[in-house]
Amino acid sequence: MITIEDISEKNRARAPGPTHPVLLIDPVWSGTISGDIEGKMFFYNTGGKDVGQAHFFEETWLITDDDLNTLLTGTDSGVVSWANDKYRMNGVVTEAYGDYARLVGHNVHMSGSITWQNIGTPEEPVMQPATAPGMFRVN
Repeated sequence: MITIEDISEKNRARAPGPTHPVLLIDPVWSGTISGDIEGKMFFYNTGGKDVGQAHFFEETWLITDDDLNTLLTGTDSGVVSWANDKYRMNGVVTEAYGDYARLVGHNVHMSGSITWQNIGTPEEPVMQPATAPGMFRVN
């Protein structure tokens, strides 16, 4: 289960988290992950475009323990549907450490729903993602 604590791409604010060690960019999403892997998860935007009611994107992600030691990194491509606020991504684990080292090269699948919040006023709404709970699976 992925629970996203902050999503800040829409208002161009920096999400809390470490700068990506290779890309040297700040995360656009950050959150927690729990289940078979416990820790924090950070997403780094590497490309995207809107087509009709969908937003297609590419990203790099990083999972750390609570002390920000890297456990897993990977890349994925995905889509968000503006019609129903659902997201889906497919990718691969590119680096893994410690107990997770055997996962390098394994496929990754993520899916869930985005909930929205108004950070503007009722008269001039500015909608921003608030949370994006979902599922993270490595197989």
